[in-house]
Amino acid sequence: MKTQIIRLALASALAIGFSLTMGHATFGDGNGDCHNRLESDRARIDRDSSRHGQGSRQVNRDVERMDSDRNWCRNHHADWDHSRFDIGVYVRP
Repeated sequence: MKTQIIRLALASALAIGFSLTMGHATFGDGNGDCHNRLESDRARIDRDSSRHGQGSRQVNRDVERMDSDRNWCRNHHADWDHSRFDIGVYVRP
């Protein structure tokens, strides 16, 4: 009886340990990664917009990259500050 309880406790601890590590690998910290990606895209768009103008091909390329990163965020179930990244020049018409 005592051996069965020990085995059950060890199996439970092992199952919980695997669940926690797999859950973190699957979901991760998508919000932090998402925010960092979109913030760097925003900075790139602002820089290219001031250098080349809002309708330039550089800005259009940067906006497409930001759209790609938004899709990455959606696929990783991360949310972002829509009032900061989904306005003005940051969105394709």
